[in-house]
Amino acid sequence: MSVSDRWHKSKPRPGDVPCKEHSRGNVKLYPTAEHLRGDRWLVRWRDENGEQCKRSFAKRKGFDPETCAEAFDAQRRADEARGEWIDPRIGRTPFQEYAPIWMKSRLHKTGTVDTYEGHLRNHIVPAFGRFGIASIRPTMVQQWIKDLQTIKGLAPRTVETIYVIFASIMRGAVRDGYIRRTPRYALLVLLGAGAGLRQGEAFGLALDRVDAESGMITVNQQVVVVDRRPVLATPKTSASLRDVPMPRFVMRAVSAHADQLGLDQGDVLCRTPRGTLLRRDYYNRQIWKPALATAWLAADTTFHDLRHTFASTALAEGVPISEVSRWLGHRSITTTVDLYGHLVPEASGRARDALDKAFG
Repeated sequence: MSVSDRWHKSKPRPGDVPCKEHSRGNVKLYPTAEHLRGDRWLVRWRDENGEQCKRSFAKRKGFDPETCAEAFDAQRRADEARGEWIDPRIGRTPFQEYAPIWMKSRLHKTGTVDTYEGHLRNHIVPAFGRFGIASIRPTMVQQWIKDLQTIKGLAPRTVETIYVIFASIMRGAVRDGYIRRTPRYALLVLLGAGAGLRQGEAFGLALDRVDAESGMITVNQQVVVVDRRPVLATPKTSASLRDVPMPRFVMRAVSAHADQLGLDQGDVLCRTPRGTLLRRDYYNRQIWKPALATAWLAADTTFHDLRHTFASTALAEGVPISEVSRWLGHRSITTTVDLYGHLVPEASGRARDALDKAFG
């Protein structure tokens, strides 16, 4: 544990007088020169360059990593182990300092540069320039957009252009590690239950594989673990390469998810807070299991059960089992019949009725 007490010495010297405020019974605490000055509990760690960092907290124990030293240290260690740690000092970088860095990294035509710089100078930096980039909240952005329309009276197309610039800068800040991406994982459940995707396929689905016009999802990549690292890979069998019909509720969820996170066309829909690909073990332990407990569902419920929901619902509504098999990516329809054949017992009755009608 890298949490220490700023107010009291770890190794008192002979002749030191115990602290009256915090000594209890046989437990004697000896004050430092910082006694009762500032927050008491200190967390130390080293950044990616090996330099020592520190942050003080008023409370030692508790569950909130923003106010409790041990909770902050536990979260930091866990994020560091997953490669998701973001130094909070970086997130306090003012927006007006990061925006020029982002501009220099982009390839723009001269006219585009002038437009971007004008909107930054006149509309974006005045609103967010002094704020730490990680402290900018959606409610602030919503109010700002409203003000651009109602107070400044800008045309809708101009407001859209300004917002696109702002959102691009914020996405850049996420990719550069200035702020933690806020993931929304409910979409994964809908991709399993509403489109029949396997877990790895849902993890690897990118926005450009979702065709709103045709109402189809193209499944042609998945997340697999290679040398303990999640990577994108092609599914193992040709049957897994497929197009799946997308219900309207799934399409609406994808659109809302992409808008909330400011995703570009090639972006994978669901990632970790740091923007890395999801691992099955991380997702199941950190997200799936706690969600089951919150929803009061059986602890042995698996992501694969969502595919069963998709298949059984489609079959119950009369979709041919051959189509369901293709959408599930089964190599053989025999697999589908073995798993779900009992869900279509009325098929024999329909066959008798059809034959009676044709020959009776």
